Amino acid sequence: MSEESSLEKSPSDEELEKLERLFAEQEDQEDVSDLELLDGVEDTEESPKPEKAPEQKTEAPKKAQEDVAALAKKETEKAQEHEEKLSWTQRLARGLSKTRTGFVSKLKKLLLGSPKIDEELLEDIEETLYSADIGVQTVQEIVNHLKEKTENGELKTSQDIVAAMKERLGEMLDEFEAAPVLNPNGLSVYLIVGINGVGKTTTVAKLASYFKSEGKKVMLAAGDTFRAAAIDQLLIWGERVGVEVISGSEGGDPGALVFDAIHAAQKRNADVLLIDTAGRMHVKANLMAELKKVHKIASKEAEGAPHEILLVLDAVTGQNAVQQAEQFSEILPLTGLVVTKLDGTAKGGIIFAVSGKVEVPVKFIGVGEKMEDLRPFKSKEFLEALFADTEGKTKQSDYKVL
Repeated sequence: MSEESSLEKSPSDEELEKLERLFAEQEDQEDVSDLELLDGVEDTEESPKPEKAPEQKTEAPKKAQEDVAALAKKETEKAQEHEEKLSWTQRLARGLSKTRTGFVSKLKKLLLGSPKIDEELLEDIEETLYSADIGVQTVQEIVNHLKEKTENGELKTSQDIVAAMKERLGEMLDEFEAAPVLNPNGLSVYLIVGINGVGKTTTVAKLASYFKSEGKKVMLAAGDTFRAAAIDQLLIWGERVGVEVISGSEGGDPGALVFDAIHAAQKRNADVLLIDTAGRMHVKANLMAELKKVHKIASKEAEGAPHEILLVLDAVTGQNAVQQAEQFSEILPLTGLVVTKLDGTAKGGIIFAVSGKVEVPVKFIGVGEKMEDLRPFKSKEFLEALFADTEGKTKQSDYKVL
């Protein structure tokens, strides 16, 4: 085939230009149709689909959020209802869970791993007891008690060891257990003392709630006049609990405030007056003078007052609580201890250490933040909760027989 014939069959430049124009016109028509469609949407008064789509997207998450919020509220109410139904024994067992885990669980593992009762086992038990912060004196008494029973052939199983420990701990606590004192003939005046930061003012409110639940007419006195925050806090608590608060101005005379509070409580026929006090241990001399003055005024203005002088201690502070008890016992004739925040520490054994050191009974213990989490101390309940399993029952069957 000649070159000339092949060129004849190839598209000419004019034909190529014609094809390009045709394709270009088709593309322009498609672009115009798209623009016309968009123009129609924008010009239409009925707001169609593109505007409804965002509304659907926002409504769906909003409804989902409402559903989640409703479910969360329901679960919270359910949890609160369950919390309210818990008995004090259950609250106590739960509150001592950290101490139980740190002390009793270690003891179980120790006994399960020991083939026999010997000096080495007793030394390990002694070390475990020290870890619970129950104090040197208490540890020595328990270890000596176990040694004596071992020599007498009374300890043959791990259950025997636990029973012997509970027995001795119970005897020690029984010596320092006493019910809160109430004046049968009139007003009972309680002086609540303790250093700042241990939850003293909150404890006053919880005590008020407890006595109110017992059918007593309760009043509060904001005796910590050196901290405006303490006065305001007690006023708020008084409103929440539903009891009257006698308060003065910041920097006022605490003795005068206590005088007024006692006479107001007597006039209103109150059963219990709880007096909050200052707790500035960094100026011990001034604090000592203030507390002695308040004590003297209370004793003059009400027969037998103060009927209780309760020292509030934070269990989380451990051995510092023992030192605080020693310091306050030098200032005032303490009649009882209130040990709070037992739920926040693995060293709940501090109760044994502090009671034994200052020979003052534990009157109340706190195992939580709620009003119902502060109750009178009872040694038997405390021991059962300390040695309880998760169901709240004493469990000994899983110990290894030695």
